Amino acid sequence: MASRSELRTRLQRRLGLGVVSSVEEERLSEALNSGIARALSDGVPGLATWEMTGGVLGQLDLTSVTVTQHSQDVTVAGVHVQNDGVHPRDILVVVEADGTTTKFLIEDVHGSNSIHLGIPANRTIAGTSESYIVRRTIELPSSGQIVAIFPVEGRSDRGLSREPHTALRDPFGTGTPRYYEQNFSDLHDTSSISLWPAPTDTTKQWTVVQSQFKARLTSDSDTLDYTEEVIDAILERARDCYLTWGATANQNDLTASYRALRDTGDALKNSSNPKQIYYKT
Repeated sequence: MASRSELRTRLQRRLGLGVVSSVEEERLSEALNSGIARALSDGVPGLATWEMTGGVLGQLDLTSVTVTQHSQDVTVAGVHVQNDGVHPRDILVVVEADGTTTKFLIEDVHGSNSIHLGIPANRTIAGTSESYIVRRTIELPSSGQIVAIFPVEGRSDRGLSREPHTALRDPFGTGTPRYYEQNFSDLHDTSSISLWPAPTDTTKQWTVVQSQFKARLTSDSDTLDYTEEVIDAILERARDCYLTWGATANQNDLTASYRALRDTGDALKNSSNPKQIYYKT
């Protein structure tokens, strides 16, 4: 592992810098974080993705629901919506005493019993114990981009497509999922994916491939636990950022930096698979 302080020192050497001011030190740290982001976006197989399996939680029964006209906040009882895994794009089904059913897409949740709709309700509704929430989402470990979603024990060519506009044509539909959408909750800093239509078979498992989200190196003691090939690629991207941002870099420096980036691009792709016969682009 390499700390931010060590990485900054290595970056200084590559740039040929001696003693730098505190302002210049911050600039070097910013270049390092930019280098990390650009390396991850270029792809680091085995180091930049997670492969996970999981499923949706399904129906969550409620004791009561109170929808108030002109308010986007809905109060539910009998559950703790945040602890019970309710996420954006889940479906709130409100059943009144006379059997009238109204459905809402959940925009977000907060605390134990507050659901946000986004758009204020157009009428007041009192939901009975027949009301429930359809949990169509899978919580994710980070906000990294979803690469692919496949059914476990299913064919790899039957993965879900990211087509949110197509999915939203039937926002309350249930059945076998064909699409997915990635969501983020600002209220409790959680990322999730919603499956469309909402799954009726809650026993089904899904394989999720997600790009890792690497936290910013904010202090000198923060570390980067990557292999030397990846660190080299990050430093070269950081060096290129520093030169590009500066006003004194000449064309020869920028051309040489570009050549180094091309070399380390190959190192990124091969970093997790050192024993190989060939690499096919």
